[in-house]
Amino acid sequence: MNRLLKFIGLLTWMAIGAASSQAAEIVLEHSAVDKLLAQAMFKNAGRFDLRRGACYAYLENPSVELKEGRIRIRSHLVARFGVESPGSCIGVGLASWTVVSGRPVSNGGVVRLENLHVDNVDDDTTRMVLESGLLPALPRAIELDVMKAVRDMLQDSGGQLQATVDSFQIDSVSAADDRLSVRFDFKLVAK
Repeated sequence: MNRLLKFIGLLTWMAIGAASSQAAEIVLEHSAVDKLLAQAMFKNAGRFDLRRGACYAYLENPSVELKEGRIRIRSHLVARFGVESPGSCIGVGLASWTVVSGRPVSNGGVVRLENLHVDNVDDDTTRMVLESGLLPALPRAIELDVMKAVRDMLQDSGGQLQATVDSFQIDSVSAADDRLSVRFDFKLVAK
């Protein structure tokens, strides 16, 4: 009887511990988020094209700051807006430093930026152009596929077991202290 009570106590303690703990957390330091941003957005010789053609707009020279629950992207906007005529753009050119920020949120197994807004722009004309037409191009521009990252890490582990991720759920995402933290739960099946 005493052994049975000890066994039940051990099972209860293990169940309580398992229910209250997080399965995993990925923490991306500032430098990793900079690299992620470059891979996700700035693929065209260090540029992120917002609009192509004779009339164009692109961002370049990005840097990232993570604080107060937001990811702030500082970059240089270069643009020419107006009316396209054969081979040229009749209009105005803009060049300004901008800071756009978004709140990272989970969407399935992916982390995306939502609630985007312009935090800072060198001039009012550039702010108007950003808010009226260019800002909608950014929400889908940066995303971290956490489920794919976990699968890739498992495949690259070099072990003899074949592991697959059966179920995956992001519990929380936060941006603070110059880090992006993603807490998630998953079920791993090994063969």
